Amino acid sequence: MTWSARGFPYQEHEARRKVDQIGSVVMVGSGKGGVGKSFVASGLALSLAGMARRTGVLDVDIHGASLPSYLRVRPPLRTGRRGIEPKRSGGVKVMSVALFTGQNPVPMRGDAKESLITQLVALTDWGPLDYLVVDLPPSMGDELLSAFRLFGGKSRFLLVTTPSPNALSVVARLRRLIASERIPLEGVVLNMAYASERRGRSYPFGVADASSVRKMLRADVIAELPLEPAVNSESLVEVLRKSKETSTAFKALADRVVRGP
Repeated sequence: MTWSARGFPYQEHEARRKVDQIGSVVMVGSGKGGVGKSFVASGLALSLAGMARRTGVLDVDIHGASLPSYLRVRPPLRTGRRGIEPKRSGGVKVMSVALFTGQNPVPMRGDAKESLITQLVALTDWGPLDYLVVDLPPSMGDELLSAFRLFGGKSRFLLVTTPSPNALSVVARLRRLIASERIPLEGVVLNMAYASERRGRSYPFGVADASSVRKMLRADVIAELPLEPAVNSESLVEVLRKSKETSTAFKALADRVVRGP
C-alpha cells in the first residue's frame, strides 16, 4: 500500500463513520521510547477482550512498531468486501503499519504521517467495537496530533512511564500537552515498576514510590506492572495465561478503564 500525502475526502468520511461505531478510544502513549507502550496497549486490549468487550488495537508507530511481535501477528493481510481484514490475537482485532511494511524501513515526511491514521482507520474492517486501543509512537509530533484530531471526543489518554527520572521528565511534558488539548486523562501506568523475587519485590529503577510519580505528573497511578522478561520469548497471550501477577495487574487496569476515572 502507498500512503498518500493527504487522505482522500471519502477516506476522511469513512474514517469518521468507523469511529462512530467505536464506543471508546483509549490512546496509550508516553512521548518516550523504551517504556513499554506497546506492551501496555497489547495487554490492555487482551484483558478487555477477556472481559467480553469487542476490542481492537491500532498501532501507529511508523518507524519502530513492536506491537505485532507482542501479539505474534504478521503479514500478509487479506482484503474482504468491507475493507482490509485485521489480524486477530486473543480475541483482539489488530492493525499495524508493520503488517504492510514488514521489516522494511519506512521513511516518511510529516504530511504523509498526518493522513496515515485516517487511512488505517478508514480502510480497516473493524466492525462495531466497544474499545479501540491506540498504540502511539514515542513522539509528540504528527501522529499524536492526528490521533487527537480524528478520535476527538471519544478518546481518553493512558500515560505510560517507567520509574526512571529520564522517562518521567519526558512524560511530564506530554502530560502538559494532553491538558492543553483537553484530552481526558485516564491515569498513569507505571511499567517495569518492580521485579518479582523469591522474597518479595525489588525496585531496580531508583524511583520505587508511586506517590512521587503521582506528584510529578499530577495524575493518579492506576496500575503498576512488573518487569516481565517472558515477553522476549513468548507471545503476550501466553504470558498472561502463565503469569498470574502480570495477568492480575492487566485485569485490574482493564477493569479501571471500563469503570472510568
